[in-house]
Amino acid sequence: MQVKVFESTDMASGLKMVKDELGPDALILSTKTIRKGKLGLLGKSHFEITAAIDDMWPHKGGTSVLDDAQSTDPLQSERDLLLGTSKSDSVDVALTYDSSMQVAQAKRQDDRKIQKVLQKPELSPGQDSIQAEVDELKDMIKTLGQQMMRMNQSGPDTNKAPHPATLAVMDSSLALLQQRLNEIGISNDTAQTISAFAKESLTLDDIADPFKQEQFLKETITDLLQVNNSLSGERQKQQRIALVGPTGVGKTTTLAKIAANHLSSNSSKIGFITIDTYRIAAVEQLKVYGDIMNIPVEVVISPEQLENALLKMRDKDLVLIDTAGRSPQDTYCIDELLTFLQPDLFIEQHLVLSATTRERELFDAIQRFSVLGLDNTIITKIDECTSLGVLLDIQIREKIPYSFVTNGQKVPEDIMKADKNILTELIMSPPSKGLPYE
Repeated sequence: MQVKVFESTDMASGLKMVKDELGPDALILSTKTIRKGKLGLLGKSHFEITAAIDDMWPHKGGTSVLDDAQSTDPLQSERDLLLGTSKSDSVDVALTYDSSMQVAQAKRQDDRKIQKVLQKPELSPGQDSIQAEVDELKDMIKTLGQQMMRMNQSGPDTNKAPHPATLAVMDSSLALLQQRLNEIGISNDTAQTISAFAKESLTLDDIADPFKQEQFLKETITDLLQVNNSLSGERQKQQRIALVGPTGVGKTTTLAKIAANHLSSNSSKIGFITIDTYRIAAVEQLKVYGDIMNIPVEVVISPEQLENALLKMRDKDLVLIDTAGRSPQDTYCIDELLTFLQPDLFIEQHLVLSATTRERELFDAIQRFSVLGLDNTIITKIDECTSLGVLLDIQIREKIPYSFVTNGQKVPEDIMKADKNILTELIMSPPSKGLPYE
């Protein structure tokens, strides 16, 4: 058997070359598409056809492929040559084609025919039987070749890797998405995480569409945010809240805002306790707020006095505790604060942070105060910021829910309970367009 490989620009001209060279009785062993060019990507497509004719083809040693095969079992060797399973591995009949239903069905039918031919119990080793099998296999393989040619001409292969131009559009769109996140103050790490999520979740058309891209960002940021509106008038037990945090973040003013907001919508049974004896002005400021809102104020300087003050206010629905500002670097003062806020007193601890603080210092403060057992976070002074992406970064890294957000000095107006949708708008909307306060 003589085997020869032909290359052509299309299947039709390749088959003509086979017929002209080997005659109409040639057997098509395999067909495949090849590309010649850098990494096989940029070259023009060619068809490679492997064909055979039953004539003897001498080897270097003077023997033929068929002679070698018939040295053991003539019938089995001929089958091996046709099916590409000979020990010499000189013939490759692995047919690759599209996974469409039409070709898959034809292949299953042909496989059954081939199996039937190979398993005939009455086959004789004579030349006539071998020729009959060869003719039948030849017809089946030619049919597969014609079907492959039609499929290659009818449309692209869905299993092919994305076109380089498609990948370029995808990368460009994801770069714009990441740039958008950086512009609103979200860190590179968080932006890259969201960008990777977009690549997995969205189609190319959706990523390239500015409207759908913006909608995706809003939904993703909303899902990532956590809020806790635990303050309500429906609680059966007394609620105790302590505000802790660095100096200068507005803890005393925020405490007054929470009290005034609660008075207007819930119970009037509220009490103030302050353990901020480091600043005389802080005690006086809280007493002024207490006089205005008719709220009693207790000043304590030791953990024992805090327990006594809580006993005095056992008839109150809400007790708000003001603490002295502590430097995150002052570990001793934070440990001292821990002696006041014992777990058996059931005091919720809300860490108050200013949105104007640099990101690195924000995370340092969270880490230092976390020894107290933080329940929630309050962000102040958002009206003084040009971007609020750090609100999302805090949630991604620390996962401490937000309870309140404040945006000014006015009591009680400049405070709102944390809401995921409003926080998302704050993060994504530039301050020049106005902040979506309640």
